[in-house]
Amino acid sequence: MLNPLGIAIGFLIIILFTTYYLLQRQITQRQQTGNILRQQTERERLVSQIAHHIRTSLNLEEVLVTTVAEVKHFLQADRVLIYRLWEDGTGSAITETVSPDYPCILGRIFPAEVFPREYHHAYTQGRTTAITNVESDVNSCLAEFLNQFGVKAKLVVPILQEVRKVRETDNSESLHPSPHLWGLLIAHQCSNVRQWQTWEVELMKQLATQVAIAIQQSELYEQLQQLNAQLEHRVQQRTEELARTNTSLRAEIVERQRTEAALRHTNQTLQSLIAASPRAIFTLDLHNNVKMWNPAAERMFGWSETEVLDQPNPIMSAELEEYEKIKETVIQGITPPSVEVRQRKKDNSLIDIVFSAAPLHNSEGVISGMVAVVADITEQKRQAEQVRFLESVVVNTNDAVLITEAEPIDEPVPRILYINEAFTRMTGYSPEEVLGKTPGILQGPKTTGAVLDQVRTALFSRESVTVEAINYRKDGSEFWVESSIVPVADKTGYYTHWISIQRDVSERKRIEQALRCSEERFRSLIENALDVITILDTDGTIHYMSPSVEKVLGYRSVELINQNFFAWIHPDDFVATCYNITNAIKNPDVPLPVEFRYRHQDDSWRTLEAISQKFVDNSELTSIVVNSRDITERKRLEEVRLALEREKELSAMKIRFFSMASHEFRTPLSTALAAAQLLENSPHAWENGGKRSRNLRRIQDSVKNMVQLLDDILTINRAETGNLEFNPQWLDLERFCRQFVEEIRLSNTSEYILTFTCDSVPWRNTVEQWQQAYLDEKLLRSILGNLLSNAIKYSPEKTQVDFCLNFDHNQVIIQISDHGIGISTTDQDQLFEPFHRGHNVRNIAGTGLGLVVVKKCVDLHGGHLNIVSELGHGTTVTVTLPLA
Repeated sequence: MLNPLGIAIGFLIIILFTTYYLLQRQITQRQQTGNILRQQTERERLVSQIAHHIRTSLNLEEVLVTTVAEVKHFLQADRVLIYRLWEDGTGSAITETVSPDYPCILGRIFPAEVFPREYHHAYTQGRTTAITNVESDVNSCLAEFLNQFGVKAKLVVPILQEVRKVRETDNSESLHPSPHLWGLLIAHQCSNVRQWQTWEVELMKQLATQVAIAIQQSELYEQLQQLNAQLEHRVQQRTEELARTNTSLRAEIVERQRTEAALRHTNQTLQSLIAASPRAIFTLDLHNNVKMWNPAAERMFGWSETEVLDQPNPIMSAELEEYEKIKETVIQGITPPSVEVRQRKKDNSLIDIVFSAAPLHNSEGVISGMVAVVADITEQKRQAEQVRFLESVVVNTNDAVLITEAEPIDEPVPRILYINEAFTRMTGYSPEEVLGKTPGILQGPKTTGAVLDQVRTALFSRESVTVEAINYRKDGSEFWVESSIVPVADKTGYYTHWISIQRDVSERKRIEQALRCSEERFRSLIENALDVITILDTDGTIHYMSPSVEKVLGYRSVELINQNFFAWIHPDDFVATCYNITNAIKNPDVPLPVEFRYRHQDDSWRTLEAISQKFVDNSELTSIVVNSRDITERKRLEEVRLALEREKELSAMKIRFFSMASHEFRTPLSTALAAAQLLENSPHAWENGGKRSRNLRRIQDSVKNMVQLLDDILTINRAETGNLEFNPQWLDLERFCRQFVEEIRLSNTSEYILTFTCDSVPWRNTVEQWQQAYLDEKLLRSILGNLLSNAIKYSPEKTQVDFCLNFDHNQVIIQISDHGIGISTTDQDQLFEPFHRGHNVRNIAGTGLGLVVVKKCVDLHGGHLNIVSELGHGTTVTVTLPLA
C-alpha cells in the first residue's frame, strides 16, 4: 500500500515546482515586457525629439544631420545616410554619419543603375528592405557594389511625400494625393551581419515619416517665399498699372510720388553709402547730441548706436577749443577745414583722427545741426612714421645704399636708380653722375672676375649674396668694399629691384693684414721663448704645446698633443693645481698663480710656476692658456736662502729666549730663594703667622709664574707643531666668565677696577641651551688669563679694566679694554712674534708670549682676534669665537 504521507508530500513538491516555474515564467515575461516598453519609450522619445526639432527648425540640413546621428546612436549601426533621388534617376548621399573605420559616401553621385526606376513603384507603396546578410541575400552585382563600402547588412526605408495633382481644367488641386518617392533612409551594418528587428523597421518608418514632414515643411516654406515674392511682384505691377491709369487725372500726385520715390531712393542710397562707408559718419544737433551713428563709427570708437543716440557727442567734447571753432563756423553756414586730433575710444585707447564737419539743413533750409565725417589715420601715421624712419636710416646710415633695376642681368647690366649720401661720400660720385649708369663704373683692373661671376650666379638664382672686392672711387683710388646684394619682390612675387648695401672695409683689411703680421711675430716669439705655453680644454686635454717644452721637460710638443696636462702633475700638488688653472674659466679677471711639481721625461720632478687665463678665439669650446716657467733652480736657491734666514732667526730667537728665560726665571727664583732663606734664617718668621703666610705666598707666586711661563712656551710649541689639543664642550659662557673674573680679583692684589658686563644672550632652541657655547675651557682660560693679565699689568693703579661679553647670532664677542700705556704703531706690527715686547714697557715684568698664546688659541677655535691701541690712551682687544 502506498503511504498517504508520501503521496501528500509528492503532491506538495509538484505544486511547489509548478508554482516556481509559473513565477519564473511570469518574471521573465515581465522583464521582456519591461524591455519592450523601455525600447518603445526610447523609440517614442527619439521620434518625439526629432519631431520637436522639425517643428522648431526650418533648416532642413540641420534636421537631416540630427536625424541620422540619432538613428546611428539608437540602432548602434555603423553608417546611417539619407539617399536623395533626383529627377534624372541619379542619386547621392546628402547626409551621412559613419564610424571612422569605414569609408564615407557623403556627396558621391550614383548613376540611375544603382537604384533602377522599376524599384521606385514598390518603395512608393511603402515597401521596406531589411537585408540580414549581403553576401547571401542579394544578387552578386549588388553584393559587390555594397562590399566596396564595407556593408554586411542594410535596412532601407522610403521617404515619401504627398503630391497633389493639379487639374488642368481649373488649376485646382485634386483631393486624392499621390505618394512621391523623395529618397531613402538607409542604415548599414559593416562590422557583422545583422538580423533587423521589427521594432527597428517600424522606428525607421516613423523617422522616415518625420523626415518627409521636415522636407515638405522646408519646401512649403520655400514655396511660401516664392509666393510672397510673386505677390509683391504682382502688387507692384498692379500699382504701376494703376499709376499709369491715373496719370492723367492725378498728375500732381504722381509727380509728388515720383519725387518722394526719388527722395526715398536718394535717402536709401545715402543710407547705404553711410552704412558701407569705411569712415565714421554721424550727425549732431545744435545741442551737440548725436542723431545718427553709422556702423563705421561704432567699429572705430567702440560705442554702439544705442549708447550714443540722443547723448552728447563722445568724440569731440564741447569744451575743446578746436571743436568750438568748428561749431561756430558750421552755424554760420560755412564748411570749416578738417582738424587732425588725437582722441580716446571707449576702451580709453588713443587713436589719431581727421575730423571734418559740414552744416546740416532741415526741409526749410534752416541749419539744424552738423554732419561729421571722421577718418582713422592711426595706421596711416604709423606707416608714414615708419617710412620716414626707414628713409632717415637709409639717408643717414654710414653704409652706402645702391638700388638698381632687376633686369637685365647680362649686358647691359641693371641701371642704378638710387644712391644715398653715404655712397657719394664713399665713392665721390654725385647722384647725377651715377643715376642711369651701371655699377660697372666702380670696377677696375683689380676687381676680380671670380667675384663678379659669383654675383652674376646669385642674381640669376634670385638669391642674396655677400662679396668683398676692390672698387675704385671717382678719383681713381682703390678701396675694399663689402657688398650685400638682396632681391626685392612685389606682392605678386615678381622681382623688381636689387638693393646693394656697401661698406668700406679697407681699414678692416689693413687691420687683418697687420694681425696676420702680428700673429707671425707672436708665433715666432712663443715658439722661441723659454716659457712653456700650453692651450688645453677644461678637462686637461692639450691642444697646443710650445716647442720650448722639449728644453724644459724633455718632451717633444707633438708627443703631448691630445694628452692630459694634469697626468704629469705630482699627486700632492694635483688638487690645488687643477683648481687654480681651471679657475680662469669662472674668474677670468682674477688669475691665480700656482707652483707645482711636474714629471720630467727622465722621471725627475721639475718645479713649475704657472699662471692660467681664459683663451678667447672663434671656437665655441672654452679653452685655457697656461704659461709655465721652470723655477726648479730658483726654488732650490730660495729654499737655501730661507733655510739660512730661518737659522738666523732661530739663533736670534734662542738668544732672546735665553735672555728672557734667564731674566724671567731669575726673578721668581730670587724671590722664592729670598723667602726661603728668610724662613730658614729667621725663627721668628715661622712663629709669626702673617710673615710665614706672606713668604709662602711669595714662593707660590714665583712657582706659578715659572709654571705659566713654561706653559706658554709649551703651548706655542704644540701649536707650531700641530700637537695642541682642542677639546671643545658646551659651556655656560656667562657663568664661566663671571667665575673667572672673581678668580682674577681674588688672586691679584693690585689696585684696579675690573668690570664685567654681558649685553645679550645667544639664541637657542631650548631654554636649557640658551647660555651654552661649544668652546675649549682650557684654551679659553689661556685667552682670558693672558688678556686680563696684560690689561691689569700695563694699566696704572686705580684705573678701570672693562670686560664685555656679547652674543651676536652664531658667534660670541669678548672685548677687554684698558686705559693703560698703549702700544705704539711700530710695535703693533710685531705683536705676535714670540718674546717681542713693546719699547714702552720699561721695567714691567713680562715674557712677550701672552698675545702669541692668545692668537694660537683663537685660531684653533676658528675665531678672529683684533687689537686697537693708541699710545698713552689704552688698548682694546676684541676676540670673536663661533658658538658652535
